[in-house]
Amino acid sequence: MRHGQSESVVAALGGLLEEFRRRRIVARRAEREGMDRHARLLTASWNERFPGFPTDDFPYTSFWGEHRRGKRDAHLIDVLVRLLARRDEAETIIVNPACVFGRHACRIAWRLPWARVFGSDIDTRWHRIYRLVRGSRLPPNYAFRQDDIFAPQLDVRPTAVVFFGACGSVSDGAIDYAIESGATYLLCRTCCHDNIGGNVTITPRFNQVNRFFRFKNWTYKRMKGIPRYAGYYFSPKYAASEYPRSAGGRQLSDTEEFLAVARDSPDSDICRAVIDLDRYLYLVERGFRVEYQGELFVAERFA
Repeated sequence: MRHGQSESVVAALGGLLEEFRRRRIVARRAEREGMDRHARLLTASWNERFPGFPTDDFPYTSFWGEHRRGKRDAHLIDVLVRLLARRDEAETIIVNPACVFGRHACRIAWRLPWARVFGSDIDTRWHRIYRLVRGSRLPPNYAFRQDDIFAPQLDVRPTAVVFFGACGSVSDGAIDYAIESGATYLLCRTCCHDNIGGNVTITPRFNQVNRFFRFKNWTYKRMKGIPRYAGYYFSPKYAASEYPRSAGGRQLSDTEEFLAVARDSPDSDICRAVIDLDRYLYLVERGFRVEYQGELFVAERFA
């Protein structure tokens, strides 16, 4: 493990877990104070390397926060373009697993015309709709491939793996794909932290975001029992027992607590950060330098 990075992240993860244990979550003031107290150094590190993160006074759990995710995605694409502009290699390959419509992959392809960009997803329907709407205006350096992120078969070695809002364990599958495929870079926004480990239960609260997530999980629970949806959102490869993902996270917490954190995550920035900082440590343990802020990761493999 890279001790220079890991020590500060272990401290942040331990501090946020303590906020959760003392139930200093959900209330907006408690969330802000907790995140500032324990994640301030991570935020400062991100802002120093990648200025321009779209900050605002609303928690990410609000509907306004959901809207701001689009601005964070645009910021992440700007970071990707900046990183890859320095490369001298003859070929640059970017893979966007769990791409759904493929619109982010297409935006990347337009911004990086010298790169080959692949969007992949197990479900082809959304991409077909997007292609129908766009007609012949898709970038010439972009291609879509059907692929299962839990058992990827795409026969390319990516320079960078990028994704924007992969639900629950799909994020972990895409992170592992970046590691195992030999990608130099991983850039992503995680999503639906409540669904790690196959979880479809959340703590009910009386707000619109919480109601939306409860409806989503009711749908996911029904889908889990239908064979044709196997591989869409859940996989035995990422069962509850696989969390925490990192060795550092397992020293601080256990599966039972992580599932409890997941159940509170739709209403808590702190809970989502707990899950993400465990992923941060997982990447550091596998040889990456990592930056994190607001569900966004930028990870670069050490030479």
